[in-house]
Amino acid sequence: NISFTSDEVQDFTLRVVNLLGEEIIKEEMQQFEGEYVKSLDLSKFDRAVYLLELRTKSGKINNKLILQ
Repeated sequence: NISFTSDEVQDFTLRVVNLLGEEIIKEEMQQFEGEYVKSLDLSKFDRAVYLLELRTKSGKINNKLILQ
């Protein structure tokens, strides 16, 4: 699960990309405020390392996802 809380109204983009930079998941929310919780179904993707990116006007957070 992915979760975060936004204390102010803002747009955000959530992306999952493979190590070749190919985007496999993208979700955009506009004028979002509050708690966000998302369950990602990655079962159809190969076992590999992926990068999760969360971008807002405040900045960007990157995390590594490892499917085993």
